[in-house]
Amino acid sequence: MMAVYDDMNEKTKEKIQKSFLQLLQEKNFIKVSVQDIAKASGINRGTFYLHYLDKYDLLDQMEENLLTGLEVQLERLQPDRLLLEAEKGNISMHAVEVFRYIQLNAETFKVFLGGNNRVGFHKRLKQFFVEHFLEKMISNELFFNSTTVPQDYLSSFATSAFLGLIEQWLDNDLAETPTQMAEMYIQIIFFIKNL
Repeated sequence: MMAVYDDMNEKTKEKIQKSFLQLLQEKNFIKVSVQDIAKASGINRGTFYLHYLDKYDLLDQMEENLLTGLEVQLERLQPDRLLLEAEKGNISMHAVEVFRYIQLNAETFKVFLGGNNRVGFHKRLKQFFVEHFLEKMISNELFFNSTTVPQDYLSSFATSAFLGLIEQWLDNDLAETPTQMAEMYIQIIFFIKNL
């Protein structure tokens, strides 16, 4: 019985989140009300409040879930193996999976990075990439060990380039495959590494 209840809760949350994304495509986050979300979801406000404190909580949870999924993909990347494989002409499947995750969640990324969302997600995503870059790339012996550029500037440059790559891909309606994007990502890493 509990599994049925949990399943219903998950379906309701999915419906709320999907409706919320559709509303954010139409109007600014500030102008979206809980009533709008409930109406678009086909539920009452009381049901909304069973799942979320308010629209800010809804957005925070959705952003957190999106970044948690992305983190799972990024954790699999191993910079030394990525470079060694790339030097042999091979593309890391883990890098491809990062882009596949973005592709699967493209609508959410587009909305959250778009003009109707709060400004904070762009900064939050960049900081997320900076942390991963510092942890995985700069601390790795094969990466950037001879540069005199301060790490905070180097990581800001590299992560802005990666975020720009993602945003351009989304703006191009995912015209390239995840494999093609992984190839570009690796070319950017080589470019940055050889600066």
